[in-house]
Amino acid sequence: MTRPQVNVTMTVNEQFLNLAPTDLEARREPTRYDGGGFGVRLNRFVDSDVELFQRVYEGVKRAHALWLDIRDHVLDVPFAELLRRYALGPFREPRFLLNVRAMGAATFELGVPPRDVRGALHDIRSGALLALIGYAVSESKGVHVSDDETRTMVLRARDHARIMRNAIIDLDPVRREVDEHIKSSSMQDFVAKWDGSVFRLGERLVSITFDCQFDGNVTHHDSETAALDRVLYNHVNNAARFAGDDRVRITALRVNDRLVRWVVENTLLPDHNFQLIKAFGGDLSKLYQGGFTRGGHGIGLSLCAEIVGAAVGVREQDELLTRGYIGAEVHDHRYLAWFHWPVYSPGQP
Repeated sequence: MTRPQVNVTMTVNEQFLNLAPTDLEARREPTRYDGGGFGVRLNRFVDSDVELFQRVYEGVKRAHALWLDIRDHVLDVPFAELLRRYALGPFREPRFLLNVRAMGAATFELGVPPRDVRGALHDIRSGALLALIGYAVSESKGVHVSDDETRTMVLRARDHARIMRNAIIDLDPVRREVDEHIKSSSMQDFVAKWDGSVFRLGERLVSITFDCQFDGNVTHHDSETAALDRVLYNHVNNAARFAGDDRVRITALRVNDRLVRWVVENTLLPDHNFQLIKAFGGDLSKLYQGGFTRGGHGIGLSLCAEIVGAAVGVREQDELLTRGYIGAEVHDHRYLAWFHWPVYSPGQP
């Protein structure tokens, strides 16, 4: 992929536009990606893992359901306090945290499972769940959590329930069918749940900002939103983990009439920069080929590439990475990861 050299006088937007060509195509016309293709069935896991999945799923689903039930009512108890006590309280219980930690362990005891099983397991163990766990652990230690953060956590619970249904296709068949028929999501939906939010990792508090330069629709149905969330949460989780200054920035800008470019940015610590150079030299697209990890299974980013490829209609990995539909680079100690997702126009099939 040939691109102009980055000029230090470039604005941030110019740098982001320079990451990849702006004439990339979305090749799924006339129909768009429906969010499927990257899920497995419960019978691919041992029974004890299935029970854990169902317990965790019921927890995250219940949190959002309670929020929906009380959000439009006049209440004697402050709204955020009700959410802390009843919607998010179960996440603080040691039993819930043990269930999360144990998910998939019994299946792995039988041997390393196939790639599709590992991919689904990766996303249901991470996704929005990492942010929820960080919140719960902080609250259990008596750390003050703002009302705004509490409300954001309910949206994280909603997102993770949707991700779990997307990754395990028969976990909740009725709700999954609903996901496939409702609702278009605008960029403002993503701004609402990301801009100004925080991500707790142990004692660290990572702040997240979202600079949205496209005010339109980006997904058709909730099933597609779940697939996009699987890609975005993977990138944000990684950025939060390695952010040298505890800040992550998401930028979304439209690069042509068919595609939005999402850029997730964090400052690199010298150690991580060294590890990347040692492993990949100057070609960070190799991250999306799988196998590289610092404590995980080395599958998260390669799965992201496959999902993005399905969304834009580019199935060949070499073309996907060479053309820059998804990728990563380092600029001035800033790690920039990006991917593209098709714009949704109402009325589009």
